Amino acid sequence: MKKTTSKLFAGAAGGLVVLGILIAANALVAQVRLRKDLTAERLYTLAPGTVQMLRELERPVTLKFYYSKGNPNLPPALKSYVQRTQDFLRDLAARSGGKVTLETYDPQPDSDAEEWAQRYGLVPQATGGLGMPPDFYLGLVAVAGTKEAAIPFLDPSAEPQMEYLVARLVQETTQARRPRIGILSTLPVLAEPASPFAPARKEDWLFATELKKSYEVVPVEPEAEEIPDDVDALVVVHPKNLSERTLFALDQFVLKGGRLLAFEDPMALVGEREMGEEPGRPELSSDLNRLTKAWGVEMSPAQVVVDLAAATPINIGEGRAERLPAWLSLRGAGNLDRDEIATGSLENLMLPFAGALVGTPAEGLEMKTLVKASGDAATLNAFMARNPTGANSRDGQPAPNAALAVRLTGKFKTAFPDGQPKLEGVTNETAAATNAWLKESAKDGAVVLVADADLLANDYSARAINFLGRTLYQPFNDNLNFVFNLVEQLSGNPALIGLRGRGTFNRPFDRVLAMEKAAQERWQVEEEKLQQKLEEAQRRLNELQAAKSEDQQLVLNAAQKAELEKFRQERFETQRQLKEVRKNLRSSIENLGLALKVFNMAAVPLLVAAFGIGLGWRRRRQSAA
Repeated sequence: MKKTTSKLFAGAAGGLVVLGILIAANALVAQVRLRKDLTAERLYTLAPGTVQMLRELERPVTLKFYYSKGNPNLPPALKSYVQRTQDFLRDLAARSGGKVTLETYDPQPDSDAEEWAQRYGLVPQATGGLGMPPDFYLGLVAVAGTKEAAIPFLDPSAEPQMEYLVARLVQETTQARRPRIGILSTLPVLAEPASPFAPARKEDWLFATELKKSYEVVPVEPEAEEIPDDVDALVVVHPKNLSERTLFALDQFVLKGGRLLAFEDPMALVGEREMGEEPGRPELSSDLNRLTKAWGVEMSPAQVVVDLAAATPINIGEGRAERLPAWLSLRGAGNLDRDEIATGSLENLMLPFAGALVGTPAEGLEMKTLVKASGDAATLNAFMARNPTGANSRDGQPAPNAALAVRLTGKFKTAFPDGQPKLEGVTNETAAATNAWLKESAKDGAVVLVADADLLANDYSARAINFLGRTLYQPFNDNLNFVFNLVEQLSGNPALIGLRGRGTFNRPFDRVLAMEKAAQERWQVEEEKLQQKLEEAQRRLNELQAAKSEDQQLVLNAAQKAELEKFRQERFETQRQLKEVRKNLRSSIENLGLALKVFNMAAVPLLVAAFGIGLGWRRRRQSAA
């Protein structure tokens, strides 16, 4: 008995020894701050673009990290996040070749550090919850000469974008001027004064108004034959019927190193409203295919993407809503590239009647899909797609994962190998002699193509609110954030274009996504059945009504009443089933989440215990032998 007891104590002691070793090793690693990145997403590895940008800085930058580490109320999770942030900033400074210096401050109440934090515009946070006074700071300031910029609060939820946010902060303090953004549009994007032929347009579109807060925005005429050299990035909106010479100007702008962001559209609803164009007519479409074909990509003309998985409920009047498969609501990793800074933090994009970008990038170019439809998507004639009941993926040409927004990077070749298109009465020889032109870009460039222009319009991105006589706008999706992210990337240091986020700690689970997709598909099937029942009931009612005499037109007979009551019961039962689907979905996901949490919490202790027991058992066998 004593021998057995001693062996059990030996096994337990073995487990404790292993546990002690693990704790000691963890503490040692924490002290020496080993920086070996073993994460699948490379969370702690600086992107080459960031390192390049840091080493090319024209003047030194000081990063001032403000953190109230002396606050006893800070939660452990926040402390862990702060530690990772500090490690990242130290690594960034170390990789800058001496161009970046890191300073750390603890802004205690009534201290000089707190006064400076307030001067820099850092926003204090409250640990006690809503209604409690703020009591801690967590922000970052960049100072270069007389210029300074700040991140008022380093939000833990934005940790995947930390690298990009800090790189952008550093860049902002070292730029000699505000970037110039050109806007070329065949739609009334920018306000214009009154003319003899048209009234004044008093307001810019909302996205242009917001761009003007951070950039110098300059209009570029749709008939332009040259893009100014001082334009850092050019935004082209609905390029309808652009001349060959304007397309040549865009071509040369890209080959000179200019960055292009183009919003094409196979059927621009905003063009129909703003310009009074006829629905379903070619006038509603626009593309840059004459230009982009040379780069290996084009938009399918007069074809829109339909996707039942992304169908948006649209109010069609009389309190009824129809899910329109051509009106895309795009969410999650299935539609938005989570590794891209432009799309990684977005939750929802709305693209009405978007086109599909197809093709293979030309030699010397790389293509990255930023936004895509689901695997069940198809392309459909634009006019047919406007029919809510007839537009679905079964009616069109299959286009699984159709690209809705792509980025091309690399060395571009001209789409005009013969040079600038000639004017009437001007020979090619004369044009070639008077206009120098490039056949290929000397350095890497960047072009982003988006197959929808409606997403820029106020009606499809924000809700107008009257506040004390002023019109304010409240975004109801991420359309504007998407545009701002793209402009910010393209107008900044080219090395930062395509800079990925630093990954996320919340990984999607295939089972959860499959459950959501299955429930959604079931929901769509039930909705289609309900619509068919509605149409059939209405048809029978119409037949009964037509068989009655004129003096009885407003009287419901027993058969009609029975028909109506039957439909009401069918609708009620279908709605009940849909509620049950959603309820079961939530329950399954919650149960799965609970199981995963329990596993994550118990896995490490169980492994340590199992290792200790195994060690004790092995020693027991050795002693017995």
